[in-house]
Amino acid sequence: MLRATLWGAALAFLLAVAPARAADKLVAGAVGGPTATSWPYYIGVEKGFFAAEGIELDFIYAQTAPGILQQLTGGSLDFVATTGLVEPIHAVDKGAPIIIFRELGQASPYAMLAKPEIKSLKELKGKTVSLGGLVDISTIYFNRMMEAQGLKPGAWDVIVIGATGARFAALKSGAVDATMLLPPFNFHAEAAGFRNIGLVIDYAKDLPFTGLEATRDWADKHRDVIERLLRAMDKSVAFFYDDAHRKESIDIMTRTVKLDAEDVVKSYDFLRKIDYFAHDATVSRHQLASLIKAMQGIGDIGTGITVDRLVMPGLTKLAD
Repeated sequence: MLRATLWGAALAFLLAVAPARAADKLVAGAVGGPTATSWPYYIGVEKGFFAAEGIELDFIYAQTAPGILQQLTGGSLDFVATTGLVEPIHAVDKGAPIIIFRELGQASPYAMLAKPEIKSLKELKGKTVSLGGLVDISTIYFNRMMEAQGLKPGAWDVIVIGATGARFAALKSGAVDATMLLPPFNFHAEAAGFRNIGLVIDYAKDLPFTGLEATRDWADKHRDVIERLLRAMDKSVAFFYDDAHRKESIDIMTRTVKLDAEDVVKSYDFLRKIDYFAHDATVSRHQLASLIKAMQGIGDIGTGITVDRLVMPGLTKLAD
């Protein structure tokens, strides 16, 4: 009895002083650099939501979405923290073993900014517009906007400029008449006298914007890690949407990206207004199907892509 008691006490002591399990360090990819559309990550890191789930994030940035997905398939990344959902669909269409396991941006935050004398989308007929690509999500969005004005592709000229910052520079220089911008660049443009002539979300509510991706092999071997990652993300998004944490969310973003505080406030209110961030880990089958159909409609991908090819059963929380 005494020996058993002493052994139990010794075991309890050893467990008490044993070092905590080391956090899983995940290399996460994103495009460009820290932006407002990655806000929950900065909240989760600063508030300890990822640490509480035993996760440490190391962000790696690339200049383009295809570039970041090439790093993912090459094994340089564990997962993609955020990229436009058209890019993983492109990759799967070409045979890449990639899955989508969470939506992040469930609505497009793009705004169409134009020269001050242009007062409406319809006035872009015959004008020069800058988009991210000839067959990409910005083209899908813009075609939707212009079709609502009774105009079809060919009624305007397109200059391809990939990044939002570069498109804003082209607008300021006068090289283009209008372009599609993300926050906070849309607010910079309005402050500089350019005119906001339309929000993409008013024309494409059925199309998701960004998501989280991994390779099938990595995801299958790290299901527990992904589940913990998703729990931390859900807590971070909930913090962002909580009115009680508005000021703290804004302060976190201001420190992270070192933007003007006024721009951060405008970005926060705008993303809240359009309900940008998906509230949980559920992936909408309907939204993915709508995006696939839109991409096929402009000849961007083949006809063999289905929603089920983009997700992993038992991991992706797919809902109709």
